[in-house]
Amino acid sequence: ERVTKKGLSISVLRIHNMAKVRFGSLGNKAIKDIKNAQLQDWLDKMDLKPGSKRKIRGTITQLFEYAFKNDIILKNHAQGLEINEKIESTGSIFTDEEIALLWKNKDNREAQHTLILIYTGLRIGELLNIKREDINFEEQYIIGGSKTEAGRNRVIPIHDKILSFIIEQLGDGNSITGGMQYTAVRRHLTEYWESFGMKHKIHDTRKTGVSIMHGAGIPMETIRIIVGHSGKGITESVYLFKQPKELV
Repeated sequence: ERVTKKGLSISVLRIHNMAKVRFGSLGNKAIKDIKNAQLQDWLDKMDLKPGSKRKIRGTITQLFEYAFKNDIILKNHAQGLEINEKIESTGSIFTDEEIALLWKNKDNREAQHTLILIYTGLRIGELLNIKREDINFEEQYIIGGSKTEAGRNRVIPIHDKILSFIIEQLGDGNSITGGMQYTAVRRHLTEYWESFGMKHKIHDTRKTGVSIMHGAGIPMETIRIIVGHSGKGITESVYLFKQPKELV
């Protein structure tokens, strides 16, 4: 399906948005004040796989090329950006003791956001994009997701324990995170974890969710559907379907 916004495909718009939500870490500088070294450092520090970084590099290159052609900048400093092929360590899962501590502080916003991420297996970017209309409160699931074909528009069950958190965080608004950007949510969460001595990367919530589901005896093919991972074989990817009620 194509979207009308300047004739761009949905996948291209997702790539541009993936870059946009990370612009804040550049320090809100004017584009004319951003040099190549700053862009390279910004790209190197992203906790993303090389393929995702290449997509963001493409967006940045286009952005700077537009600025150059329109005399906003004198030189395109986005040219020549390199992708570090080394994938950074993704940390470790949250322990039972750490999860218990989060539950003990369940009235805290960051604790609720963390538990929502763990109990859904959502990526943080996916959580940011969820709107009220994406949530089926009666049947307790979310329609959302991104990044891969398997991950888009999938059914994400809402566990009984976190339903009240989602309702509370939405309030009268339309976003679970209150409209905060990626960098702000990530900073708030990591700082909150560190205040309890928890050393985790943002992706660890997702890893924890998968581990908990597996430990509860949920088949891996069902877990892959919930978290949006492609199936191992043609049978899973083509013929295996699950109704929302089954997943919940």
